Amino acid sequence: MTRGRPAYELYEHTADTGIVLEAPTLPLLFERAAAAMFDLIVDIERVGEDGETETVELEEEDADLLLVSWLGELLGRAMERRRVYGRFDVRLDGVTRLRGRIWGEALDPERHRYKTEIKAVTYHDLALRRTARGFQARVVFDL
Repeated sequence: MTRGRPAYELYEHTADTGIVLEAPTLPLLFERAAAAMFDLIVDIERVGEDGETETVELEEEDADLLLVSWLGELLGRAMERRRVYGRFDVRLDGVTRLRGRIWGEALDPERHRYKTEIKAVTYHDLALRRTARGFQARVVFDL
């Protein structure tokens, strides 16, 4: 389970922003990617929990597509429901099925310190690979 600001690197990409992050396991990589995305949007350290747990279930052809779907689903929920999320728990069945739980609260622009508007998660420059230390992902966000 991931809560708070994960370690990630930013890189600029013509009118977009990308992140590169690592984790020892694939589920943890998905959790850290979600936390990094929300940390780009608001100060994730200020995101609390209102007691509501949401469940996310997704299935894709491979882990790369599953990562984009996961982040896109969270971004869509945040925009539609005017919420921010700060804690993530991901379980994978192989590399194509995800069941996650997310916790957050209603967006409060004064308290959450809004930083960046992310319009979409893109497939451009997407990479997810196994490394000697686990897994590494690169994801680009359309701003």
